[in-house]
Amino acid sequence: MKKAIMITALFSFLLCLLGGYYLTLWMGEREKRIEVAQVSQTSQMLPCISEKTKMIYQYFYSKDKVTKEHAEMAPVFLQGLHLEELQSVYRDWQVVLFSPEKVILRCKIDGLSSEIYILGESEGFLAVFYEDAQKGIHLKEKTSLPISALPEVEAKEIENGVRIVGEENLAKILADYTS
Repeated sequence: MKKAIMITALFSFLLCLLGGYYLTLWMGEREKRIEVAQVSQTSQMLPCISEKTKMIYQYFYSKDKVTKEHAEMAPVFLQGLHLEELQSVYRDWQVVLFSPEKVILRCKIDGLSSEIYILGESEGFLAVFYEDAQKGIHLKEKTSLPISALPEVEAKEIENGVRIVGEENLAKILADYTS
């Protein structure tokens, strides 16, 4: 009789152990299914890149602090990507803005930009020249500001040529001269 009770107890213990194991497996699979459903619902709510997204690539040149931009519509290989996925594609870029309408990516380049301007004189007026490595120096625009209207020191600098790096710096300096 004792032997039968021991065998029944052992059998019951093994049966409970096996039942607990399968119950744990079933609950784990159920939780995984719930997590997958939540992730898919969340990813549907996250903003993503579409064919209508405008991509703006900014190149920042550290030596002369010039930023150049290039804009285009999102290429096919980026369409459908969320922020984290985009960051994995553009690891060396900083994501400045991410929305379905516009994405701004910035890259820092250690070096000089190719935008070199020279303020000089053309026919008695303040003029802007563009320096191109292949074509040399050519006139970009002639302003309506006569050199004679400038103080003597500034007029001498302009006659010798004032070298300016970057379009933003050019705009600031031109604003100073014309104000």
